[in-house]
Order: sequence, then structure tokens, then C-alpha cells
Amino acid sequence: MIKLRLATAEYERSGIQKYNNRGNLEPQGMILLEIKNLLNDTKNALGSWRDTDDTPCQWTGISCNPQDYNVIVIALHQNGLHGYIPHEIANCYELKALYLRGNYLQGGIPSELGNLSNLNILDLSSNSLKGAVPSSLGRLTKLRYLNLSTNFFSGEIPDFGALSTFSTPSYIGNLDLCGRQVHKPCRTSLGFPAVLPHAESDEAPGK
Repeated sequence: MIKLRLATAEYERSGIQKYNNRGNLEPQGMILLEIKNLLNDTKNALGSWRDTDDTPCQWTGISCNPQDYNVIVIALHQNGLHGYIPHEIANCYELKALYLRGNYLQGGIPSELGNLSNLNILDLSSNSLKGAVPSSLGRLTKLRYLNLSTNFFSGEIPDFGALSTFSTPSYIGNLDLCGRQVHKPCRTSLGFPAVLPHAESDEAPGK
């Protein structure tokens, strides 16, 4: 009888620890705290993100899968965030929607975002992002909404996978983007049409 009571007490303690592990933040919460530390949060929009919580599921802009508490939505639009998009976001592997619209984010899109195989929505519009659109985003086979508008992206939009399914509205406001999706031919610095993919070029490298 004593052994049975001890076993029962141990089972109850383990259950409480699993669902109410106070002060022991779940791994995805730790990932989000790392992301927070990499951003300049001038408006303290992420003030509710604290390491004293058990899960991040009640944090501002965060939604979780109720079954396993993994993060499925990050919605941080128009929060006055400065800095670069942290590649650590890709560690939220169940993420379905990422909204970063209307902040002051700069730099490029981390290629690691192409590893978010469950992503349905990607909205990075109205920031100060620049550089090329990474071809890795073409691997996002579940992507249904893409908004990269009103940034400073440049170069040819990869005509690959998911990226080939979106047209001008997804890219509008990036004057230096070119490609089939925006009905704008890509040209070399001399003004000639760019060499098509997989075509041989007679021009020596570096010239």
C-alpha cells in the first residue's frame, strides 16, 4: 500500500510538472526570447515575453497549437520593431503564419525561413528590407499568402516552386525587382537582357 501511494504521488507530481512547470520555460519560448533579444523593441511591444512563464502561448502576438503548445503564429505587425529578421524564427518549426508588416526591419530575408514547411502566410511588407528574394522560399509548398511589398528588394525573383505562384501584388513597391512574376525583364548593368538561367555566357567572370 505504501509503495502504491508513493507511485501515485510520483505520477501526480510528474503530471503537475508537465503542465505547470513554473519558471521552466518551454524550448519554443526560449527561442522566442532569443528572437526578442535580437530585436530593438523601442515600444516595449514584447514586454509580456518573460522567462518566468511556463509557455509563450499567452505572449503578445503569439498563438500556439493547443495540443503540443508549439508556436504556430507570430503576429508582430506595426510594433515599431527595429533590427534584422532573426534566422532563429525557423526553429519554430510548426509555424503557419508570420506577420512582420509595418516595422523598421532591415537587411535581407533569412534563407532559413524556407525550412518552415508548414508556413501558410508570410507578410514582411512595409519594412526597409533589401537584397535578393531567397530561392529557398520556393520550398514553402503550403504557402498561400505572400506579401513582400513596399521594401527595397532587388534582382530577379526566383521562378521556382511557391515563388512562381505569386504575381505583382506580392512584390509591388520594390522598384528594383524583376522577373516573370512582375512582368519586368531583368537586364544587365549595360542595359542588355540578362542571361537566361542555365544559359552559357561568353563573358569572362569579373568583367
